[in-house]
Amino acid sequence: MGPNQHYREKAARAERRADDPRHAAGMRAELRAAARRWRHLAEQADWLARRSRYSEV
Repeated sequence: MGPNQHYREKAARAERRADDPRHAAGMRAELRAAARRWRHLAEQADWLARRSRYSEV
């Protein structure tokens, strides 16, 4: 599993937990923010992988 997929799975897990109504509203907001950060890291990892792959050519 590459870093891109790892970060996307972590984002999905945080989103599922944020959708759980048993958590307080503040905690759900924190979980959504964490999911946004994980998705951003996934995009960065994908960009870096593509950049390093094509810079060798």
